[in-house]
Amino acid sequence: MVSDEEKGFEGKIKAMINSRACACQTGILEKKKSGLRYVNCKGCGKLFKTDRDTEYCYDCEKKLKSR
Repeated sequence: MVSDEEKGFEGKIKAMINSRACACQTGILEKKKSGLRYVNCKGCGKLFKTDRDTEYCYDCEKKLKSR
């Protein structure tokens, strides 16, 4: 037996589908949190986003590797 809450949810989804809206616009799908974080480069002080475990920007990493 289907509860009233489930019927309401099904009705809401059917209405969203009938309106031809994308699932990403209807709120059915949850947005994923980004894995990016802000880091200040210890070499030059530049603020950049990364998902890696580093404290240096790409330019400073290249300089450190070439030494």
